[in-house]
Amino acid sequence: MRKKALFSVLVFCAAGLSAQYRIDLSDIVPSPIRFLEMGNPGPAGKEIRINNLYWEECGKPKLPVMGEFHYNRMDERYWRENLMKMKASGVDIVSTYTLWVLHEEFEGRQNWEGRNNLRKFVQLCHELGLKVHLRIGPYCNAEIRNGGFPDWMEKNASFRTRTNDPVYLEYVRYWYRSLFQQVKGLLYKDGGPVVAVQLENEYVTEGMVVPHIMALKKIAIEEGFDVPVYSMTHWMMSDYPKGEVIPYAGYYLETPWISYGDKENPTTEQEFFSYNRISDNIGNDFIKTTGKVETLDGSGSDAPYFTCEVGVGTPNYYMRRAVVPEELAGETINLRLGCGVNLMGYYVYVGQTDPIGEQYTTARQTARVSNDYQAPIREFGSMGASMIETKKLNYFMNDFGEQLVKMKSYLPTTNKDRDNLQWAVRTDGKSGFVFCSNYLYKHSRKDYEDVQFKVRLKGEEVALPRTPMTIGNGSYFFWPFNLELGGATLNYATAQPVCRMLDGDVETFFFFEDDNIPAEFLWSTDEVSEIKISTGKVHKVKKGFRIDGLKAGKDCVMEVVKKDGESIRVVVLTEKESDLIWKGKVNGKDFVSLSSSMWMTDGKNSYFCSEESEQVVWSFDNGRFVSQTFTSEPVHYKADVKEVAPLDGAKCISPQSGKKVQRNFDATSLSKIERAYLRYVSDSECQVKLNETFVQTTTMDGYRYAEITDRIKLGQNNFSINMTRPEKGVTAQIEVLLEDGTRWLWNTDHLWKSEDLKVSVSEKEPASRPGKYDDREHLSVFQIRLPQGLNPVLSTRLYIRTTGDVGNAYIGDRLIHDHFINGSDWIIGLNRYTDLIDANPVITIRVDGLKSADIPMYLEKNITREECVLPVMKSVEIRQEYCVQYK
Repeated sequence: MRKKALFSVLVFCAAGLSAQYRIDLSDIVPSPIRFLEMGNPGPAGKEIRINNLYWEECGKPKLPVMGEFHYNRMDERYWRENLMKMKASGVDIVSTYTLWVLHEEFEGRQNWEGRNNLRKFVQLCHELGLKVHLRIGPYCNAEIRNGGFPDWMEKNASFRTRTNDPVYLEYVRYWYRSLFQQVKGLLYKDGGPVVAVQLENEYVTEGMVVPHIMALKKIAIEEGFDVPVYSMTHWMMSDYPKGEVIPYAGYYLETPWISYGDKENPTTEQEFFSYNRISDNIGNDFIKTTGKVETLDGSGSDAPYFTCEVGVGTPNYYMRRAVVPEELAGETINLRLGCGVNLMGYYVYVGQTDPIGEQYTTARQTARVSNDYQAPIREFGSMGASMIETKKLNYFMNDFGEQLVKMKSYLPTTNKDRDNLQWAVRTDGKSGFVFCSNYLYKHSRKDYEDVQFKVRLKGEEVALPRTPMTIGNGSYFFWPFNLELGGATLNYATAQPVCRMLDGDVETFFFFEDDNIPAEFLWSTDEVSEIKISTGKVHKVKKGFRIDGLKAGKDCVMEVVKKDGESIRVVVLTEKESDLIWKGKVNGKDFVSLSSSMWMTDGKNSYFCSEESEQVVWSFDNGRFVSQTFTSEPVHYKADVKEVAPLDGAKCISPQSGKKVQRNFDATSLSKIERAYLRYVSDSECQVKLNETFVQTTTMDGYRYAEITDRIKLGQNNFSINMTRPEKGVTAQIEVLLEDGTRWLWNTDHLWKSEDLKVSVSEKEPASRPGKYDDREHLSVFQIRLPQGLNPVLSTRLYIRTTGDVGNAYIGDRLIHDHFINGSDWIIGLNRYTDLIDANPVITIRVDGLKSADIPMYLEKNITREECVLPVMKSVEIRQEYCVQYK
């Protein structure tokens, strides 16, 4: 059999369907290791070096797990809590954009305080034992205004951004210099946590990628950024500075920037095992390129296969509002590991809240404030659905990464037919993992029968499972073969490994049984003398012990006795139990527990948090799981809700002389007017003037209405209402919505004047008031009375379920949160706004409805579009989170 290229694998020519499940890897040869010349690797004994395959730290291979957390998109009071949650879920590197637009809204007025205190954030990461990967831009995208450029940069006509224009590069130097002053002394070479720098983002200008990225790298180094790793995002274009910058890949199965109206997006190449590291579905909402897309198959091994944007959640864009299931996270990571990824970088890991500037809201494409991203850690600190699958795969990478990164990925040629079952093998020629995928996001696959994977290695063939089985639609998993576990060889298992721990003096390994495939283990007798199990059967076979008939669960413990007299343990959990697993170290001791609560730790102290006052934690100790129940005094908060009618708060007034009432309003603001409306009620015929121009109004159900966006102006505005029967009075309200999210209501009240501007008006009882907004406005407004005196440290969340299109939440005239309505709960963390709530305990919820049920936007199938045309408040609930210290 001829020798194969490393990136192309020959499948056995065997009769029948089973041929597609055989792969010949008997001739593979290890790839030569070549270390890349990056920056300063760090202190002696702790060096970080990158070779063409993997990350090496302290002289050992490592598979880093990196999660994105944007420091200045969160109140700094909650940084520590969320970093502790990242640490507890298996993240060891925090990546973060440094968003220029949030630091310098006005040229020369930089802000590095509060949520912008980058130095404090980096120091806090260091304190918690987390490394930092800075993504310094200057362009970031990041669903932020101008991609991170301040407006004054975008409007500067003296240069072109994102080019090698010398003037632009001097502005880049100014920004990099500003950043470096914040992290000076905190680089890895100084004993700090900053290990890497990303230059630019999604840069695809044809012919300029290498020269521009190298220009940025030169400036970064000259300004002080001497770090072990320099990176760039790499999709849609083939060129990058080889040997100088590591290209990081990104993958999203849910892509809200691509919309097929109300139809499901078609399946993309990202959902199959492939050698192609280039993503063709990122950034194409705004990137246009004619550059060739090159397959980086690893055969040349110019750079390791690292990622920075593996999407396990998703933002909502206006036209596409998918709610992702937990399976998306598990399948996405499974695919990436099977394809050979050796650094798993998630985007976004901690949900975010965009701050509001003095001139504008800063988000781009997402809601104006909320960018929750359905992340593993949600915007207000709760556990996202994606965390369930993500954390247990993080633990696998933490504990088995040293072995996995040395294993290259091999794909059967039968994978090219997408109708075939998709699978892959990672191996070093002796041991490895079989990866399988029969899942398509929002699409179905058929069941595959009579599947048995056979991997031919040098001198042996591994077949798993023992007898062929059916792999059902929606299944995805990976199984080990010839894996060394604590000095014993596991020939294979049809259960998925999660993590390992040292329980006293006994090394214990945790697996789980999944996808209705019975767990089966085969141990080599070369090192093993006996198997003791709590359930199932042990079969002595040729050169091995086969274990089957297991009843997976907390009590399914296997003791593997080695010939040297020592033992290891294997615990086989159910799939549901594996969803509850938490793994880490507390005070230097391994810790494994099962709980539906969310765990967080700083390495010394640890806490379990839940919105249930009673929390159950099963901790593994001395060979078994032991339960503890923690009970907190329940706290019940009531949220009083009322629907607000048009003109609420406005008085009915009439002039004491003449026929006209009028008032000047000051609309001076650094912001701009986004929308403005006039509504009024009178039993008298009225003429309305705004700034001396007549306003034409429309008759609505119970009131008159006009959109006046084009009539109102920044600065002083004069409104006047002339009545044919002034004694009847008028009730009026002007609603102004600004680009910075502010909502002004100018109501008729005692401050209006009569025609001579000297005599005040008199208040009257109105003849009638509208009971609701006219259906043609597609609008509902609600007020929720909130409890005061909330503890800002304890998470207290408001859960709103409403129909409609877009919801905005205000305290007073200030926008605090918003939501693209998608059928899931709208969550607002009340404890983050305690100062505002104590001053004004009423939150106003303004909900715009869909203008038509036929709008070609994507909503989940559980949403009735017709119900979203006229917004209705379904429910409101306040939930307190309870945190207990685990000892």
